[in-house]
Amino acid sequence: MMKIVALVDCNSFYASCESIFRPYLRGKPVVVLSNNDGCVIARSSLAKKIGIKMGVPFFQIKQIIKRYPVQVFSSNYSLYGNISTRVMGVLKNYCDQLEIYSVDEAFLVLNKHSQRSFYTRAEEIQKTVKKWLGVPVSIGIAKNKTLSKVANHLAKKDEMGSQIIELLAQKQIEISLKVLDVGDIWGIGQRTSKFLQSQGIKSAYDLYKSDPRWIRKYLGVVGERTYRELHGEICFSIIEKIQAKKQCRVSRSFENYVCDFEGLEKRIISYATRASEKIRSDKLQAKKITVFIKSNKFNKKDYPYYGFKTYNFISPTNDLFEIVKFATRSLKEIYRPGIKYKKAGVLLSDLGEEGIYNQDLFVRNSEEDILKKVRLNKVFDNLNERYGSGTICIAKENYEKFYITRRKNLSPAYTSSFNELPSVS
Repeated sequence: MMKIVALVDCNSFYASCESIFRPYLRGKPVVVLSNNDGCVIARSSLAKKIGIKMGVPFFQIKQIIKRYPVQVFSSNYSLYGNISTRVMGVLKNYCDQLEIYSVDEAFLVLNKHSQRSFYTRAEEIQKTVKKWLGVPVSIGIAKNKTLSKVANHLAKKDEMGSQIIELLAQKQIEISLKVLDVGDIWGIGQRTSKFLQSQGIKSAYDLYKSDPRWIRKYLGVVGERTYRELHGEICFSIIEKIQAKKQCRVSRSFENYVCDFEGLEKRIISYATRASEKIRSDKLQAKKITVFIKSNKFNKKDYPYYGFKTYNFISPTNDLFEIVKFATRSLKEIYRPGIKYKKAGVLLSDLGEEGIYNQDLFVRNSEEDILKKVRLNKVFDNLNERYGSGTICIAKENYEKFYITRRKNLSPAYTSSFNELPSVS
């Protein structure tokens, strides 16, 4: 049975979510800001056309906002997550297999079991998602995941057309690869892209025509698989089961500069606490912890600084007090006085399921000590779950101060809050 992969990608997803309940936003540029209203993390197509770039800080686009009728929103992840779940629920009705690739993307396997063409079925998917949820999508259709990514990339640029591209014929594939930069190929990162360009491989077609032996030598097994997929083979399977997290990151940009160690320490403890809560809720343990602090990269007048420190835990852990201990120890090593810090964060990595690791041979914790730690962590989690995050915290932590972020342009929760459901009079 012939199997075809379709990549469905929601267009300007966060901005589209903000527009669902606001018909008046049609024809107006829309941007969504990160936590603390810091940087642009989503733009509508009109916002892109007037020159607003991804990742720029809000203060740099204030003049553009004054010049054009730009609608600005604070990030509302509860709303975006809810709409994403609804989109994926619709897509499940149209395929034999579904891989949720990200909050706004999914790979669908379409079997050739009907008389309708793949293009016609893609049109139906596109119309249904738009009609039922108000979210526009672009769709790329091909023989595998890499080529469907290529097709989708081209479909998103076809703003005046159907935004559906089908790459099944060999000639179509080769023409499309000629107009695609090598850095736009799925799986080709920035560093690899720079290396390929230095070797004269600038377009996707250049990579497509390269010697497979050279690809294997310099790009490894993963690069070879990408190369083979460009030639129509299937090397990356559809992953239906949601994979366990490999890392957990909690970070914040500060509304005001922080210069003193105590101020940073309180924040790092807060972030470490939140990260430990997250992995415990997923029944995971971490092998490593990384703490980072950085200055404001957009302020050229200040001394630029980025400090980070990684520690390996003696044994994989999700214990609050162990994680906080190593977080503060890391901070002491990377802190430099006299620097204006603008962002900090904690990363727990090399995550694995609870109980699958062997304890360190040289660390002899009694069963009673281990149980005490488990019970104490459960008390923390249960109280914060029942009465709200931050109900109980470590003494040096100021939860309320560091977790209530600046969100001046926050929209209602709509679908994710009963009290904020829209009403029709």
